[in-house]
Amino acid sequence: MALNYEEKASFDATIAEFMEQNKDEFKKLGLDLATRITNQNKLNKAYITEDAKQEKMKAEMVKQTEITKNASDEAYTYASSNLDAMAGVAGKGSALAKRLHKLRPQMSHKSPEKDKSPE
Repeated sequence: MALNYEEKASFDATIAEFMEQNKDEFKKLGLDLATRITNQNKLNKAYITEDAKQEKMKAEMVKQTEITKNASDEAYTYASSNLDAMAGVAGKGSALAKRLHKLRPQMSHKSPEKDKSPE
């Protein structure tokens, strides 16, 4: 069974604490845990630091996604207004207006003719 990040962090901290609390007993048994405790604490701190960076980046990504979506919506609304203005000036039934009004559907629905490859 694979542990998730929180379970690993909890395990890491528990082991570091256990080593610290029992270092004297292990030293009597021939295992000096001083270096291991230092290294475990260093690795635990590195994990916590990197996790904090990742969480900050996630929050920034959510924020940037909203900014990007708003910019996209604004550009689309303006382009749509431009299409309407050009069609109005060209005249509703004109060939130019008809070409303009084909642009929007072409963006969301490709016509079968466009999907066919030349043979």
